[in-house]
Amino acid sequence: MDYRVILTKIITLIYRSRTINSTENDDLIRTILQTIKSDSPEFNFNGHNVIKKLKDFAQQLLDEKDLVAKEVIIPQVSIILENDNKLLTVLKESLEVDYDEATSKRVIISSVKLLNNVYKEHLATELLSKVTYDLKFNRSKISNFSEYLKNAIANLEPLTNVLTTIKDPALVNEIDFANIDNLNTVFEEVKNLNNNKSIYVTGWQALNRSLQSGLRRGEYISIGALQHKYKTGFSLSLFMQIARHNKPIILPTEVGKKPLLLRISFEDSLTGNLQFMYQYLKAHDGITVTSKDFENVSSSDMGSYIIDKLTNTGFHIKMMRVDPSQWTYSSVINKIIELEAQGYSVHLLMLDYALLLPTVGCTMGPMGADKKDMLRRFRNFCSARNIIFITPLQLSSEAKMMIRNGIPEHNLVNETAEKGYYDGCKSLDADIDLEMQIHLFNHKGKKYLAFRRGKHRIPTVISEELKYFMLKFPSLNTPILEDIDKEDSSFTKLPKSFESDGGSGLLEEVLN
Repeated sequence: MDYRVILTKIITLIYRSRTINSTENDDLIRTILQTIKSDSPEFNFNGHNVIKKLKDFAQQLLDEKDLVAKEVIIPQVSIILENDNKLLTVLKESLEVDYDEATSKRVIISSVKLLNNVYKEHLATELLSKVTYDLKFNRSKISNFSEYLKNAIANLEPLTNVLTTIKDPALVNEIDFANIDNLNTVFEEVKNLNNNKSIYVTGWQALNRSLQSGLRRGEYISIGALQHKYKTGFSLSLFMQIARHNKPIILPTEVGKKPLLLRISFEDSLTGNLQFMYQYLKAHDGITVTSKDFENVSSSDMGSYIIDKLTNTGFHIKMMRVDPSQWTYSSVINKIIELEAQGYSVHLLMLDYALLLPTVGCTMGPMGADKKDMLRRFRNFCSARNIIFITPLQLSSEAKMMIRNGIPEHNLVNETAEKGYYDGCKSLDADIDLEMQIHLFNHKGKKYLAFRRGKHRIPTVISEELKYFMLKFPSLNTPILEDIDKEDSSFTKLPKSFESDGGSGLLEEVLN
């Protein structure tokens, strides 16, 4: 890796970005500069450290938000490079040409792609160095060599694919609510993050009790339910609750990074997601939103409202809609690595839902083995980075048959939790850290959601009574309200009297 070439590319990128008044890639540049260790003795020649001087100059340009004229940059770089006329010529040619805005953007995209690949190479080198060190000097601390090797390979594999494009053809659209340098491959360390300093609370008291305080960073969490039984509504609610009721938990390796909550949908449109989110947030302000209400509010007002509600605790929010037929698990991992290079630290990855992705590159075997392997790869990758990984999983037709055979709907979650009733593979729960089961049902004119916590991979245990509860929808066009700062709204027994609904409309698509 020739740092001189990389640094001249960075200088060119800064200049081209400033010509179009852009600071969009500054965090990526800052990240790459941090990976360049310019104080190595090998860079000193007759007291002249070209790498350090180029790095310092690039940092000066980066700190200057306005455009620095090329007539200033070229002489300065000429002094630093001294006799390297070839590299100086390349730099001069890249700066002296006057591009229009469209061409400048294409040049910027090309440079960003190169720097992202540089970052991935850095991560791969760091990972291989750590594995080598562990095997040479910490072998006695590796209790399960096979598992350690599998985790190392799972973390290394996505880094073998260079980024071929910045504009991903599978990305349908993207929402950015706010326009780790090193891999942590020691899986056991992540599993020890079971303390209140690494827990995000949810908006429901009963759920927090069931989870023994909340959601832990590094956990792989599943939401099991039958088809069209509120998996999207429940996961979106959790997504907003983490943003609303928690300040980012910044680990020592994440200081200076932007805490990010990332949700990627492979099925539902962002339009539908945002409609639900807007209605959900308004309901907590005491305002019921109907379809007609959307005609009387401007797009900018809705956008500003959601941004204010979900980012005021310090999180950055990104939501994406992706065509799953054009992505694999490696594509998701590459996206996270790309975001890390841009200065983000991903705290939550929510995939709605992961098993819609093709299982290309995953281990084949008995029925469902490829799906199980893909989820295991996600789990290992996210655990090493302390990322909460949440994805809904669909229950099998056998679970649906239970209802036909007379199991009360409010009790279905108790019958399916921890028993492997997953569509396509009964052993999908093998690698799950936290299993949730939910079921939406109607009782005497009202909508309810039953919840049961299944397995939870933490050393402490709770009573069975705390694992099960129900919540009620206030009306058909109002989502389940949070109760974290109110009276506990959960219960375990259904009312005997008939209750009329009195509402209709907006939530029907989500609920049914």
